[in-house]
Amino acid sequence: MSHIKVLLLFFLAGCAAELPEHVVLQPSAESVAIAMEPPSPNTYELIGRIIGEAAANDLDAAEQAARSDLRNRAAAMGASLVTIDEDLGEPMPLRDKTKVKLVGRAYKSVD
Repeated sequence: MSHIKVLLLFFLAGCAAELPEHVVLQPSAESVAIAMEPPSPNTYELIGRIIGEAAANDLDAAEQAARSDLRNRAAAMGASLVTIDEDLGEPMPLRDKTKVKLVGRAYKSVD
């Protein structure tokens, strides 16, 4: 049983290594706004659920990178607005980092 726990630990550590510390905001995502409340259905159409993730030694840096990841992904979906439903942060003790996961919804303007 202890071998399984060790393998699981290495697997989780490997997955965590894939999370970026810094995410460059793409030019197409610069116009994607983050709103606190869902927009009016008369002006925006829900495209779908969206997740942005990052991990860094500094919580603010991880949060900023996760927001950039969220906006980049929203732009790739054709969205112009995102709302954040969940802002989850968890320590990564073996890496001395904090992982931030933002779960939200992407919307596009109704034309």
